[in-house]
Amino acid sequence: MKIDKKTRRQIIELIIIAGVVLWCVFNYTIFFHIINYVMKLIMPLVVGVAIAFIINVLMKSIEKSWFKVDKRKNKKLIRTLSLIISLLIIFGALGLVLFLIVPEFIEAIASIIKNISNIDWSSGIASKIENIYPGVKEYIKNINVQTMLNSTLGSPKDIVATIISILSGMASKVFLLFVGVIIAIYILADKENLVRQSKKLLKAFLSDENVNKLEKVVKLTNKTFSNFITGQCLDAILTGFEFFVILSIIKIPYALILGVLFSVTALIPYIGGFITLAIGAILVAVSNPINALWYLIVFIVVQQFDNNFTYPKIVGNAVGLPALWALVAVLIGGCISGFVGMIVSIPLVSVLYTLLKDYINNRLEMKKKR
Repeated sequence: MKIDKKTRRQIIELIIIAGVVLWCVFNYTIFFHIINYVMKLIMPLVVGVAIAFIINVLMKSIEKSWFKVDKRKNKKLIRTLSLIISLLIIFGALGLVLFLIVPEFIEAIASIIKNISNIDWSSGIASKIENIYPGVKEYIKNINVQTMLNSTLGSPKDIVATIISILSGMASKVFLLFVGVIIAIYILADKENLVRQSKKLLKAFLSDENVNKLEKVVKLTNKTFSNFITGQCLDAILTGFEFFVILSIIKIPYALILGVLFSVTALIPYIGGFITLAIGAILVAVSNPINALWYLIVFIVVQQFDNNFTYPKIVGNAVGLPALWALVAVLIGGCISGFVGMIVSIPLVSVLYTLLKDYINNRLEMKKKR
């Protein structure tokens, strides 16, 4: 039987793919090392694309709503101004939050240390422990604090090495973020040209039909992620402000810190609120345990109002993902990639959900026509 050129090429491609897959299976350690190395190389680009996508949501809004002139004549000027304004708004907001939060955070830490140091640990607590566990005082006296610290933290050299390692890790992340911002600026400044080049590259290797399908998926992903980011940020700001106002009215301490913390953790759907609950309860309880009860009541009221009214109206309708799948997406995303996975999981699963829904509907339509 004679094999034509197309079939021969397909067989060769299958053999090559099967060979690559088998090599990866039998040399999985080398394969994962290669993947890890490649990820480290492209991580600045990944971070830059992510930052560019977030800034682009605000930049597009500024271009459409602020500038009413002919874009074809003033395209570069409008893009430059929109990008500068977007960066000023984002970094200005971050700077304002830090300016308001840092002094109050330092005051909160000082207050906690003061309150803890004023507690008379030697009277009531020690006597109760002694009654339950006789001989505990003698055991505590025989504890060598220096030995305990050395066994826990290591020698002074180990402690210095650990501190240097932590600082270098923080410095590398700050540098990665800085490089990501620079890459994002270049991407946003020439995004139309990059899109055109990407389309040209795809058309050179794929059929027009596959290019159209891929373009549809990219547009759906862009729309879903943009709606999610806009809705999530708006919901977080509103709920954080509500939380801050209510705590201020009933005179709960650290209202500003807790309001900002509520806004930040609200970016993690469904789960983020529990972080605010735990940290806030500890902060408030140290100053006055009764305030912790009021804090808990306010938190539950604001959280329920957000879950049942604000969040579904602002974010749910924009993303179009049922609540059950959204919760599952957050849990799986958190297990895979932590904080970033929790944030990205909902829009990503929403895209897959929409594509699957469209595919199933098309299959059902085709069955009806048969």
